[in-house]
Amino acid sequence: MRNKHYLIALNKMLSVGPKTIAKLLEHWPNLEELFNLSKTKLEKAGLPLRLAEAISNCSLASIENDLRWQEHPEHHLLTWEDSDYPGLLKEISDPPAVLYGLGQLSCFKQPSIAIVGSRKPSVTGSETARRFAVALAKSDLTIVSGLALGIDAQAHGGCLEAKGKTIAVMGTGIDLIYPRKHRSLANDIRQTGLILSEFPLGTPPAAGHFPRRNRIISGLSLATLVVEAAIKSGSLITARLALEQNREVLAIPGSILNPQARGCHFLLQQGAKLVTSVQDIMEELRLDSKQVEQTNASLSLATDNQNLVKCIGFEITSVDQILTRSGLGIEEVVSSLATLELQGIIKAVPGGYMRCA
Repeated sequence: MRNKHYLIALNKMLSVGPKTIAKLLEHWPNLEELFNLSKTKLEKAGLPLRLAEAISNCSLASIENDLRWQEHPEHHLLTWEDSDYPGLLKEISDPPAVLYGLGQLSCFKQPSIAIVGSRKPSVTGSETARRFAVALAKSDLTIVSGLALGIDAQAHGGCLEAKGKTIAVMGTGIDLIYPRKHRSLANDIRQTGLILSEFPLGTPPAAGHFPRRNRIISGLSLATLVVEAAIKSGSLITARLALEQNREVLAIPGSILNPQARGCHFLLQQGAKLVTSVQDIMEELRLDSKQVEQTNASLSLATDNQNLVKCIGFEITSVDQILTRSGLGIEEVVSSLATLELQGIIKAVPGGYMRCA
């Protein structure tokens, strides 16, 4: 237990990352011995001056607030030495030494897949992310994402809609929900899922934190699914990290006219798995396809209306265009459109309809 306390203290030092902590543990498996050394002895042992000063000036009083926070039954402080620390994350080259968790650790007990993408997705991208999250959650996969605007929010929301488990990985302290408009979403997540961060309590958002947290998103997951991303999207960083971690990268193709799809197309050119259905994902990961037929039904076309669906694009299609392309009467078209919308195959938008899947 004492080692855990020292790990938490090290994690709170600004200049100390997971790789540095791992090296310290190699030399001092009992961290209490490390913290009992003077600055001079630490320097003689090869530690940089700044680190030697930080350790010699540190006391366990610095983590009293963290330990009090942990007393709540839904507040968790996990280190490498805890049995509840997620095994898949531990396999990456730089796993966080400490994880702050808010919610249910049971999320770690089933396979996970990350869903990431643009903060400013198209209507189609948002709907696609949500629908895949629903289907994957119903197939007993935990959905991992970053609580950001856009695709992340749709991934978490879709999972909650399916009454599944979702993990939101933060780029701030776990007590500072960012963006603020997602406080309600975060509260919903913690009821059945988990909010996670490696950053100490009270850590504000900073640009460098979000690429850093991306390695946790991919590291927790068997695969990373990129739904919609521009060529310079942070989601491509997550995809690169997934590859470095020897995890699968999956991408959903989009319109060649949509700049938010160019990142996905780049990944596909680089060898990412092209995904058009939940079945594609389950087969790629060699997972038991429980409920896949049922969940894929919500992503596939209704047989009776296939011809009409072919007349509707993934971009906005007006009712006049649908009538012209289909050659059907207005009453038949209106009735079929209502059915397809209820099935979730198309979506009514200003100016007409568009395909969801």
